[in-house]
Amino acid sequence: MIHLPFAKKILSVISVVLITFPLFAQKKYPQNYFISPLDIPLYLSGTFGELREDHFHSGLDIRTGEVEGLKVYAAADGYISRIKVSSGGYGKAIYITHPNGYVSVYAHLQQYQGAIKDYVKNEPYRREAF
Repeated sequence: MIHLPFAKKILSVISVVLITFPLFAQKKYPQNYFISPLDIPLYLSGTFGELREDHFHSGLDIRTGEVEGLKVYAAADGYISRIKVSSGGYGKAIYITHPNGYVSVYAHLQQYQGAIKDYVKNEPYRREAF
């Protein structure tokens, strides 16, 4: 059996935690930090968390009006932290890590260009792994 004064102390602590938790649990996201990655009006064809046949969609798909090969820009300053090539899922993708700790992912890319294209072509030969 719990001693009553002790139970009141525990309830007080729990109450304070439950009341203040929402104040600290929510991380403020940056306002006006990111820009559009495309030079076209943004219309979505897929939304984050959308239920798909065998999974939840984990990104935002932007309609391009059936135009391929549009230039894709980084949504904010940062560095390329990952380049991925796969036959399914994201296909060709670039991950950019931003100074504020956020990471933006650019997936379903048609092709890479410049130094990234050269890296993707030459790195497997250098590593002798494909």
